[in-house]
Amino acid sequence: MVKIIVVALLFCSSALFAQIKITGKVVDADNNPIELVEVLLINKDSIALRSDMTDSDGNFMIASEADSYLLQIKQMGIILWNKKIMINENTDFGTIKIIEKKEKLSEVVINTQKNIIIRKVDRLVFNVENSISAAGGDAVDALKLTPGIRVQNDVVRMIGKNNMVLMVDERIVQLSGDDLINFLKTISSDNIKSIEVITAPPAKYSADGNSGLINIKLKKAKKDSWSGIVRSNFEQATSARAMLGGNFSYQKDKFGLLIDLSKRKGQSIYTNDINYGYPTENWLIKKLDKTKLNTLSSLIGVTYQVADKTKIGFQYLGSLSKPFINDENTTLISEDKTAFLKSESTSKGYTDKRINNHAANLNLTTKLDTLGKQYAIDLDYLTYENLKENVFNSQENNYVNNTATNQHTDNENLQRITNFSSGIDFEMPYGWASLNYGAKISFTESNSKLKTDFFDVVNGVYELNLAQKNSFNYKENTQSLYLSGNKKFKKQWEIKMGVRIEFTQNSGYSETNYATNKKKYYKVFPTAYISYKLNDNNTLAANYSRRIGRPSYSELNPARWYFNSNSYEEGNPFLQPSFSHNVDVSHTFKSILVSTLSFSKIENGYGQLTVHDKIDNIQKFERLNYYDYRFIGIDETITLDLWNSWNSSNNIGTYYIETKTYSQYLQPQYSGWGAYFSSTNSFNLNKSKTFTSQFTYSYNFPTKSLEGRTSAYSNLDIALKYLVLDKKLQLSIAVNDPFKTNFYTFYSQSENVNQSFRQYYDSQLFRFTVSYKFGSSKINQEKRNFGNQNERSRIVN
Repeated sequence: MVKIIVVALLFCSSALFAQIKITGKVVDADNNPIELVEVLLINKDSIALRSDMTDSDGNFMIASEADSYLLQIKQMGIILWNKKIMINENTDFGTIKIIEKKEKLSEVVINTQKNIIIRKVDRLVFNVENSISAAGGDAVDALKLTPGIRVQNDVVRMIGKNNMVLMVDERIVQLSGDDLINFLKTISSDNIKSIEVITAPPAKYSADGNSGLINIKLKKAKKDSWSGIVRSNFEQATSARAMLGGNFSYQKDKFGLLIDLSKRKGQSIYTNDINYGYPTENWLIKKLDKTKLNTLSSLIGVTYQVADKTKIGFQYLGSLSKPFINDENTTLISEDKTAFLKSESTSKGYTDKRINNHAANLNLTTKLDTLGKQYAIDLDYLTYENLKENVFNSQENNYVNNTATNQHTDNENLQRITNFSSGIDFEMPYGWASLNYGAKISFTESNSKLKTDFFDVVNGVYELNLAQKNSFNYKENTQSLYLSGNKKFKKQWEIKMGVRIEFTQNSGYSETNYATNKKKYYKVFPTAYISYKLNDNNTLAANYSRRIGRPSYSELNPARWYFNSNSYEEGNPFLQPSFSHNVDVSHTFKSILVSTLSFSKIENGYGQLTVHDKIDNIQKFERLNYYDYRFIGIDETITLDLWNSWNSSNNIGTYYIETKTYSQYLQPQYSGWGAYFSSTNSFNLNKSKTFTSQFTYSYNFPTKSLEGRTSAYSNLDIALKYLVLDKKLQLSIAVNDPFKTNFYTFYSQSENVNQSFRQYYDSQLFRFTVSYKFGSSKINQEKRNFGNQNERSRIVN
């Protein structure tokens, strides 16, 4: 089947309409190239059929059919040059010199600048190179100023999305958490051309997950150059932690190399205060985890131009992580009315993890002509291994009958995941439309082996009480096809439509019940975008997408993992994927205001519920498909440049959600409102703009969330940055969450049991960062898109 798909795609590529290429270069009277003037091809009915903007070298290229036209050059509505032409073959007009409009042109060039924010049909573009506030920083600083993006506690989030995937020059960066932040800090904002925010990914990308895409487009790299960055930071939270890393880029002739290495060590804490309100008892559970971090991460990329139109590339991403967690749980059970303490139990132990993650990508890109037609082939291989050992001792003191019991528990789990995927993508621009189409196959296998032993401890002697073990094998194969097309009408309208079809076959086998669960299905995922440019200052846009949410591999594993003697979690091999419909309508005014109205509907949603065994006093965390969900919200982003030294980026939004459940443990329906606000303010403290400060404050109002509600919480970040040695040495200090307000309580009810969870992730900290750039600071080596990104995102450590 795959061979038929590939042959069909190649056949389609060769059976396309022939196009004629019109090229030229626009210069002024002094032969200096003129950038960002519009070149139009106008037909006999005075309709502009095609247009292009000159690049930094003054070059333009327009593809069209043979006919007679008027070739026109304009800027800011002023006609600079006209010529009637007859086109029968590829034509190069050479150098077009603007002389008679020189004086007027100079005035236009001086007073014009590309808009900082541009609305395209399928994405919002933030022109970093035109932003004064983003100059002199790094990619994280630029993301803080990007509409629709929130950076808080060094975590990048897209507003209204559960997940976010980051790309650099259309190549997905396979990093997350601290590794992603540290990598982004190696990219100078002065090397960034623009940042694209894609809330509804086109058909080219996997339909998995309610996630958005962020694409960082870099300026063109200089040939025959190299550069490097050495970076380090020190953080003091509850405990200390530090990072040391380096980045090296090299470009010579046809060869390109990128190497990024980092090492992180230290300690962090996590706390969770849990309350269960039973009809006659109250349970208070205090959980404390102290994690020793020890992670080595690496990224290696190589590209080689084997021919004028063909490039091959290889990318490897790997990490070795050895977190060691000391965990402690205390459970207090008291009578509801009298508050008499009935029992007290403590569990102390450790969790030792060994996580190895390796991903490799081999790719080939071939240009079919000079008009932008090309195809790319990707081969990806992923291997992931997580060995986890959890040992704890539990002691319970029963104050009702004055008895004491001691238990010892050994948990051991080994998970191995492998994935192979291959894809081919075609980009085919024509005068009548631009087409993208392709295919992908993916093969995934997950093997998990779990063993748990329970011992009664009597007079220091361990007596085996119960032994459990389980082996779970899961296989999933997916084949997908996609097609999308983009068309501009006149100068105001643009439409893009696409469809993606995914065929999935999976099977899961559990050794515990000797059962095999198999499923086969295919689904269609349409996408549609439309934009209308009212005038130079106002643009309207709308989009629709249907997506699928597949459970992570661990959520399908039925084996039990014990947290303490009273609670455990288990997966569900019968868990089904969820499906969502998403609609966004937006209005963009200049580079000041972006207004977005969003609607989302999730069907067959899945998640974790707490199930209470009131007889044996056990809490079970179970995965179920249990809800349908509707969301409608409005979001406003306001960006202001004040007095050339103060930039203020503000975001405010409100939303309403409605959840209908089909679980015996919950009420049939929940609904309510939520709201949020954030403001990031950047200040240049000297004329050379080498000394800057930044203040970010965010506040989340009490809100509804599925079957529960979340309390209000807020956060304040303060940072200072200083550039010296010709901006090669960067020093910065930051204080995050100084008032320790960045944690919240989640309230819900299950089986008429009131429950609350108050979690804290060690967000209050002080950070000192230093980095030094050397070599040619403008070089940037290409990052490649891993084809198995959605499979990687379903792996949970």
